Amino acid sequence: MEKHQPKDASELKGKTGLRRLMNATKYSAQGFRGAWQTEEAFRQEAILACAMLPIAVLLPVTIIEKLLLILGLFIVLIVEILNS
Repeated sequence: MEKHQPKDASELKGKTGLRRLMNATKYSAQGFRGAWQTEEAFRQEAILACAMLPIAVLLPVTIIEKLLLILGLFIVLIVEILNS
């Protein structure tokens, strides 16, 4: 029985540089599109985040508090993506 020989690390890496960034962006967009199409909870939370973002920016609070509010919105979306 033939033993499987590991490939050179450079063969396993794939694309690098700008091409890698473009591919990663494309795959991320496909993932968001898939979540939007198939996950009702993600759609609801994304719509609420879009509505809450201007409110968080316009509230008369310190910049740190605004950033924490916005961070909370993004954490909700990230957790929902991880859950799907």
